[in-house]
Amino acid sequence: MKFNYRNPHLLMLIYTVLVSGSFHIGHVLVNYMDSTVLTFVRFLMGSILFGIYVFPRYEVKFPSMGALARYFAISASMIFYFWAMFEALRYTTPLNTGITYTVVPLFSAVYGIFLLKERVSARNFAVLLAAMFGAVWVIIDGSPAKLIELDFNKGDLIFLAGCLCIGLYSPLSKLLHKGEPMPVLTLWTMITGTVWLLLIANVKILEINYNVLDAVFFSGMAYITVFATIATFFIVQYSSKKLPVSKVMSYVYLTPVFIILIQTLLGKGLPDAAVIPGIAASLVATFYFLRS
Repeated sequence: MKFNYRNPHLLMLIYTVLVSGSFHIGHVLVNYMDSTVLTFVRFLMGSILFGIYVFPRYEVKFPSMGALARYFAISASMIFYFWAMFEALRYTTPLNTGITYTVVPLFSAVYGIFLLKERVSARNFAVLLAAMFGAVWVIIDGSPAKLIELDFNKGDLIFLAGCLCIGLYSPLSKLLHKGEPMPVLTLWTMITGTVWLLLIANVKILEINYNVLDAVFFSGMAYITVFATIATFFIVQYSSKKLPVSKVMSYVYLTPVFIILIQTLLGKGLPDAAVIPGIAASLVATFYFLRS
């Protein structure tokens, strides 16, 4: 059988591995600097590298005030999510963030109902709720008592708030897209996100301790920027043209599985048996959307 590197299913599996790896790498990077500054560096590097690709291929003009407002609105959802990811990883595990990430399609579906008047079948909505149940089950460590007592991990709550924001990204992009090529929209979203973060981080950027930045840091930032940001964008853009959106989104639910595999390969052991039902709920959601 001939290996087909353009197979969208294969590409989406690669996408899931890249995203899963970003949680582990983010867990390391948060030891180097403030989460806001770390997010600023990610967006700045992403804007530069993405600009190198976009500018020679598209007619990129400085946007009007109305277009800038659209880009700033879209990027706001992104910057809070990526800040939340780095900040949450100070207090919680890559697996917990990976499981929580599976609620993003549910949030996007809900936002789509109100912002775009989209319809979601009762069956699909039930599966999305089941995936959210899986995320909550992991967040409470398989202990209903924690849910009753509202005893949540700080990092899990921070990342859940981030997922609420990134859930807006897809509906907002669709609502505010005015016909420009998607790479151009993405580039200006990243640039305006960098401006947001420059305003928020301000003097903290000047306080970066460059003496502690080693090869591990630069390698991690290169991975986050090139593979977990730019490469995943192109994979999703290409796969969305070949597959129904539900099938593309279904690969999100495989994130916890790959996080566990990476965690095992890194010698960090398997997760506690108590959270297995939550992981199983994510797998069920994946296979449902792939088969539907």
